[in-house]
Amino acid sequence: MSVLDIPALGPAGPYRTRKRTTVADASGVPALELASVPGLVVSHWIDQLRASAPLPVAEAAAVLGKAADAFEDQEILGDDLAAHERRVSELTGTPVTVVRECDRLITATLRDVGRMPSSARPTGCAPVGTAAAGAPAAGAAWCRTGDVFAVQAAGNSPGVHAMWLEALALGYRVVVRPSNRDPLTPLRLVTALRRAGLPSAQLVLAPCDHATADLVIERSDRAVVYGGQAVVDKYRNRSDVRPQGPGRSKLVVTADADRGTGLRLARTGALYHAGTACTATTGVLVEQDAAGFAGELAAALAEAAPARPADDAALLPCMPQAEAEQLVTAVLDRARGAVVHLAPRVERLGGAGSLSAVTPAVVELASARDPLLSYEMPFPCVWVAPFERGALDVLDGSLVLSLHTGDRGLLTRALDLTSVSNVYRSRPTSWTHPDVPHDGFLGEFLMRAKGLAHADEKRSDT
Repeated sequence: MSVLDIPALGPAGPYRTRKRTTVADASGVPALELASVPGLVVSHWIDQLRASAPLPVAEAAAVLGKAADAFEDQEILGDDLAAHERRVSELTGTPVTVVRECDRLITATLRDVGRMPSSARPTGCAPVGTAAAGAPAAGAAWCRTGDVFAVQAAGNSPGVHAMWLEALALGYRVVVRPSNRDPLTPLRLVTALRRAGLPSAQLVLAPCDHATADLVIERSDRAVVYGGQAVVDKYRNRSDVRPQGPGRSKLVVTADADRGTGLRLARTGALYHAGTACTATTGVLVEQDAAGFAGELAAALAEAAPARPADDAALLPCMPQAEAEQLVTAVLDRARGAVVHLAPRVERLGGAGSLSAVTPAVVELASARDPLLSYEMPFPCVWVAPFERGALDVLDGSLVLSLHTGDRGLLTRALDLTSVSNVYRSRPTSWTHPDVPHDGFLGEFLMRAKGLAHADEKRSDT
């Protein structure tokens, strides 16, 4: 496969830079030459975004709907959708079935982008786009807290690019800094939106280095930033930045619940998006016979056979051999003193470069207070520990907490955990629904309620 030239997409169209980043595919072979936009240029682009008036709500929704058709049906970079999905799979090492699922999420969001703002909007607020004169005599309007929204995207899943479409629907102008790992998905999406009629001064794609990425955040009004714990720590106290860090999602299986169903929930959650998603199951707490459960889960996950990422049978992430070996070593080093029921290994897949898959791991911990219960890895790696109902605090800090239990009181207590974002009962941690927020609704972060009232024309109020 030839090396692709990937430009930035500025307000004036494709923008190619002297400074470029070489991006290797999952086998370690160079696949892309990616533009790297300098800070002065990005800063000027943000000024242009800020000066651009947002589209009316109905017009924006129509454009986004047309963009779904363009994303699915048109050739972009010479690729139809199927070829694009194969290319993203081979570039990132993500199973092609996962890429397809994420692309369906993107197009579904484009066609129904009004759902999320409507779900997030307080019932006392008039809908976005309601003219002040048409609002209730006394009530509230739902308004943007700024004009420019920055996205520092992750590369672990194409599905992250379904999230920021809500901002366009709410009237924000958006600057996307793509991950070097996957610039192809946002490039296809931004191109489709522009072909559908979105003005180029509403949305730009700005690949850049880390220093320029920091500048983008400072120049924008709101930003979402994906990364590890260091990113969370860096922006923890910034009200204008929403960090999206490790998920540390957990499943609890209590003694009164069906064990076979619990195993299926654990296997499904562990393998979700090849174990790379923040909602994939990292920790499993078992009330009765945690050791036995770990052994049964190990047997179930051992059936996940390595395959090349573009193979429809692929379930595991692929990457260069050296990177895979580092991940395996990191798990085994930390697991010393624990019981390893399924040791991860590196499987070479042949062909050009050093394409390798990492097989699943299952490790039994002696205590749910072991920090490893929340040690998240970018492949299916599950830490199993005993569960005690009187120690629910060990579950805090989870993006998703799924309780496979008949004890509804336990579910109520789990909802009170302040650092748990989503609580499910007897569903995989990876379960999603359009009406269920992911770490809260984005609209909560982008919008605010403003009081709005009209004077009664028949009398004077003071």
